[in-house]
Amino acid sequence: MRNDAEDLARSLEYDYRSHRPLRTIVDLVGRSPLWYVAVLLVLLIKHSPVWVIPFLTAQVIDSLTQPDTFSMRYMVGYFAVVFVLVVQNIPMQTLFISMLSRAGRDLERTLRFALVTRLQQLSIAFHNRVESGRLQAKVLRDVEQVQQVFMVLFEGGALAIMSVLFAASVTAIREPRLLIFFVITVPLVNLLRRMFRRRIRERNQDFRSQVERMSAEVSEMINMIPVVRAHGLEEIEAQRIRDQLGRVNQRGRRLDVVNALFGASAFVTFQLAMLAGLFVMAMFCLRGWITVGEIVLYQSLFAMIVMSVSHLLNFYPQIARGLESIRSIGEVLECPDLELNQGRTPVASLDGRVDFEAVSFQYAADRDHAVRDIQLRVMPGECVALVGPSGAGKSTMMQLLIGFRRPQQGRILLDGRDMETLDMRTARRFISVVPQETILFSGSIRENIVYGLNDVSDEALERVLEMAQLTDMLAEMPDGLATRIGEYGALLSGGQRQRIAIARALVRDPRILVLDEATSALDVVSERKVQLAIERAVQHRTTFIVAHRLSTIRRANRIVVMQQGRIVDVGAYEELIARPGLFRDMQALHGQSATDDNP
Repeated sequence: MRNDAEDLARSLEYDYRSHRPLRTIVDLVGRSPLWYVAVLLVLLIKHSPVWVIPFLTAQVIDSLTQPDTFSMRYMVGYFAVVFVLVVQNIPMQTLFISMLSRAGRDLERTLRFALVTRLQQLSIAFHNRVESGRLQAKVLRDVEQVQQVFMVLFEGGALAIMSVLFAASVTAIREPRLLIFFVITVPLVNLLRRMFRRRIRERNQDFRSQVERMSAEVSEMINMIPVVRAHGLEEIEAQRIRDQLGRVNQRGRRLDVVNALFGASAFVTFQLAMLAGLFVMAMFCLRGWITVGEIVLYQSLFAMIVMSVSHLLNFYPQIARGLESIRSIGEVLECPDLELNQGRTPVASLDGRVDFEAVSFQYAADRDHAVRDIQLRVMPGECVALVGPSGAGKSTMMQLLIGFRRPQQGRILLDGRDMETLDMRTARRFISVVPQETILFSGSIRENIVYGLNDVSDEALERVLEMAQLTDMLAEMPDGLATRIGEYGALLSGGQRQRIAIARALVRDPRILVLDEATSALDVVSERKVQLAIERAVQHRTTFIVAHRLSTIRRANRIVVMQQGRIVDVGAYEELIARPGLFRDMQALHGQSATDDNP
């Protein structure tokens, strides 16, 4: 039996095939053929009383109605055997559910692990395109649906198929003429599935889409609560969610009605089939082809066949939901929008030289280029600032440098090596990023700083705290580094969060440091503290600073001025301020703004 769920999950990242749902479920379960044989054998043994009792009942009836033909001599033995078969159901049922549950829970864990792993590998463009709420629904709801389908297929579906085969085999051996009636009747029952299949699949797709949309909107609503509260939009936001809940409610009711109509039709068909079977068997008995006891036996066998087919029909809506969930999960596991690193050269060290060679990129074919024909060489240890109006392409350049986006023309070189040939997972160990919107989790300050690292010494951490201007702040905290900061760092100020982000970047001792609008949302006091942290951080590192506030980049070795995706000027601060151009105009506006703010 396959025990390494992680290996299976990683293989599923590339081998998952939603157009082969049953094969995919088998791959997810990851068991050997012998396991399936053992489970089916346990299922057969534990369910055997249901198959044996009709024979005992027929024997008792025939012995009572025709004692001369059917002797009572072995009746006690028959009852003893059936008694043992009935009692063994307790341990065998427990064993069966234990085997099935373990496989089902392993399937659930494996599939969720595969999804989480794939989500880590999908491009940033994918995550910008797909709402996080939809992805959460796939990881939680869709995986649960797949696990339930597996349980249904084995616990109900396999049993139904085995019951049909058993009843048909016994009938074929003992009374082949009745089997003809069975063979004619059962396909008529199966017509129901064909009649309802398309409608059930469409309703399931519609319902699943609305549930994913609801999950996305609820997630968005939670994140937007401060904005909604600040503008007094609570009723409007509640109404928006109420409308979506109404759409989910409507689609759910439509799905429930179709499933109910399907179930009722299956019940009526089953009852009519049983009546027809009883009539046919009564005719057989009148002709002397079967005994009175055999009427009960064959009626039980016929009921077993029809009921099994009916169960399979009733399982179909749930199976349809599971198959739809497999398709839904395939939207992630089969998405080709990957950051491909397999087979690329690992990066063991990095000096920090960066070359942009004729780099161009646009987000969509109907939009202008975000950056166009960028030519820039940055030497190891150099500090380069990127300035320009909003939409000039500064952040796009940094996303290209980090590898979140890939150049559509040109190339980017790290230490003279084309990024397209490098394993960016290893390269990013030497690159740290401080984003404009600091992302923290609800742990302690220490956990947020050393996130992902297990070997940070106290001495190294102290140096980083001093560089990030956090020493005084921590002295005021009740528990120092162990102080918990709340969800997204809600218990800290913007400047404190930003300095923690800088410390997180520095503790990795990067060769390339990217500071993307690190002071844009800070007050004057916080900005000064963050600037001091930045001044210490950039020493002996290749640094890229993206900034609107020009005071942040005065000490940069070079300033790159961008406009409409192009580099329009490059030089030191004194050079650029001395000559007419966009930079001097921006500096003049910046100075005027500072004067207005400080009359």
